[in-house]
Amino acid sequence: MTKIKELIEDFRLNQEILGREKRYVDLCVFRLYRWEKFTDNELGVTETEDVTQLHIKKFIQERQREGSEVNRTLNNNIAS
Repeated sequence: MTKIKELIEDFRLNQEILGREKRYVDLCVFRLYRWEKFTDNELGVTETEDVTQLHIKKFIQERQREGSEVNRTLNNNIAS
């Protein structure tokens, strides 16, 4: 099984190898770690194989509940 944290760091490395701008990579990694924190703290999920569609929907619902992000930002979070 693969930890979500491991895949985030793998993503960072791949993006750096591809020559992506540091600002872009940092933003994506920030979004991914926010997702990882939610799945761990709120859902008790740390392995990527355990993530379900319901978990993703709960994350979207939580971000909407906070009300600090517009739909475009939510879509960017999901894309990351």
